Amino acid sequence: AWESGYDGTGVKIAVLDTGVDKTHDDLRTQVVGEKNFSASPDAVDRVGHGTHVASIAVGTGAKSGGTYKGVAPGAKVISGKVLDDDGYGDDSAVIAGMEWAAAEGADVVNLSLGSGDTPGIDPVEATVNKLTAEKGILFAVAAGNDGRFGAETVGSP
Repeated sequence: AWESGYDGTGVKIAVLDTGVDKTHDDLRTQVVGEKNFSASPDAVDRVGHGTHVASIAVGTGAKSGGTYKGVAPGAKVISGKVLDDDGYGDDSAVIAGMEWAAAEGADVVNLSLGSGDTPGIDPVEATVNKLTAEKGILFAVAAGNDGRFGAETVGSP
């Protein structure tokens, strides 16, 4: 894809997670917005998970001299901190983050998170469905994060 010129240029990716370290060498030029929806006092990533996810998506490779880049280094990221400094959050924060990302014009929303699932469509799943239909947003959502080797269960959303 890179050889054909596809590097994510013009794409805005929302990472809804534990925050993103916008001072990280690979992300210094990539983070164009952030907002805290968690119970933490600010949007700083004290866990590292959100920063890791953002680097996989849009990392420039600056720290490694260009050796290790994200899949779309031409894209930009907005960081919605929906999980607190212990990596936990609630559905209302995730939903608020998804709605904020849509209002900010995100093309892709990454949710490397999840919770237990129930029969039927829960509020987080309903919001994914609504924003996909209304805004055409692509949601990249974790699956199978619980259980032995991550393969025994799939939660919500």
